[in-house]
Amino acid sequence: MDAASRTWPPPTPSPPPFSSRPRESPPPPPHRHRRRHSKKLRPPPLPPSTPPPPPPPSPSQGADFSALPPELVHRALSAACASDVAAASRACRAWRDALRPLREAAAVHAYGRRVKHGPVAGADASAARGGGSGGRLEAERQRALGLFRRAARLGSAAAMVDAGLMCWEEGRREEAVGYYRSAAELGHPVGMCNLGVSYLEADPPKAEEAIRWFYPAASAGNARAQYNLGLCLQNGRGVKRNQKEAAKWYLRAAEGGNIRAMYNLSLCYNFGEGLPQDPMRAKKWLQLAADYGHKKALFECGIKYCAVGNPPQTCAKQYIGIANSSTEAISNSFTMMAGDKIKSLMYLELATRRGESAAAHMRDVMVESLSVANAQRALSDADKWKPKSLHPRR
Repeated sequence: MDAASRTWPPPTPSPPPFSSRPRESPPPPPHRHRRRHSKKLRPPPLPPSTPPPPPPPSPSQGADFSALPPELVHRALSAACASDVAAASRACRAWRDALRPLREAAAVHAYGRRVKHGPVAGADASAARGGGSGGRLEAERQRALGLFRRAARLGSAAAMVDAGLMCWEEGRREEAVGYYRSAAELGHPVGMCNLGVSYLEADPPKAEEAIRWFYPAASAGNARAQYNLGLCLQNGRGVKRNQKEAAKWYLRAAEGGNIRAMYNLSLCYNFGEGLPQDPMRAKKWLQLAADYGHKKALFECGIKYCAVGNPPQTCAKQYIGIANSSTEAISNSFTMMAGDKIKSLMYLELATRRGESAAAHMRDVMVESLSVANAQRALSDADKWKPKSLHPRR
């Protein structure tokens, strides 16, 4: 380049077509001030003579049931059934040794029940009804009682109940009450119920004591105790009268299989006592009580079949009001109530056979109002009729 073409100052060079943005340096991190923690106060050291406390048991370790006292294990399972005692005996060696008397008692008790209700007892009972000798039956009963007493001494609450029942049947009530009390103190529901009944039947009755034992037995599910508790609440025996509570216990007892509670529950539903009035449920429980053989329920079912459209208890009261009238007057009173007279006669005959005095007169009226063939058919149905089998809760 020559000197003429030179310029001063020299031209600035053009920027490149692509340029990168200058990278900014990151800001410095904020200065963190260290927080001064106060020193935790440590507990003073234990004196050397005091041993350190044992460490708490870890949740993974289960409780050591084998360390329980044998007397406690024996008492806790005295009211249990034989299968529960056998299952608990397999828990550990200590329990197996502690429950050995109860296993022996369960075997002795089962053998005593077989002796009491075995084929020899059934054969001798039928022979006694036919006029035969009952000496062998009495010997077997005493043998069974001896077995029950032996099982009771070993700690079986169920054997105490059976021994008390046999003593009660033989008239030794004080001994029976002693067995019932021993079983009740061990928590056996039947023992508590029977002890309450014995207090009600004492001379004079001890209703307050009876109520004290009925409540735990009823709460444990004993249907007979539930019925007796409802009866005491209804009549105000030993407790303040409460119809609503009585109906509640009647319902539980009826659901548990108590036949008398079924009949009383039908009355509660029919008249609205303690429960809302419900004719359909009243009819249902009345029919169930009759199917299981309750004599008053059988009588009222007989009235029901010849009195369509009216509650059976109302018709029964109507009949009782004219029971002393002539046969023609009774027939005229039920002329307008058409129903199944054959079934009515069958139920009235069944009620009469079970000792319901009010059903006998009405049965005679129904026999006269039916033809000979229909009357024979109704009586034949009564001969074939059998109550339903019932297995109530114990």
